Amino acid sequence: MPRHTTERAEAEQQSSGPPAPEPSQDHADNLKEQAIGLAEPEEPAPVEAPTNVDVPAVIGDPSVGSTLSCTMGNWTGTPDSYSYQWKQDDTVDVGSGASDYTIVAGDAGHSLTCVVTATNSAGSTTAPPSNAVAVPAARAASTRATE
Repeated sequence: MPRHTTERAEAEQQSSGPPAPEPSQDHADNLKEQAIGLAEPEEPAPVEAPTNVDVPAVIGDPSVGSTLSCTMGNWTGTPDSYSYQWKQDDTVDVGSGASDYTIVAGDAGHSLTCVVTATNSAGSTTAPPSNAVAVPAARAASTRATE
């Protein structure tokens, strides 16, 4: 090896300081996981069917033509989806699918509730009915006597 190559290598080593220690493979893997967020996949928790914790609630103006909204309530078991069923006087199905319901003339004089069903991969659970919202009865049209 020519002398000038050896001198150059020695000069580079002196200017850059002592060589950095090489980490162990375990240490290198740990640094890599920290840097890019890799980790061993955790064992997934067992999935349980949803359990209702707080009953859904209906909110909004109970007038014909207005829209009521039904909250989903609170659940354990990590639901993936919710379905909604609107009922008149707790028995007659008047709407399904959506969390909102527009009050129609036929609802006047009746109460409306919402029933929510939560679903995940372990099953479905239906919550108790929401609070009942009374829709005022339609007022009779007043007639005015003509003279």
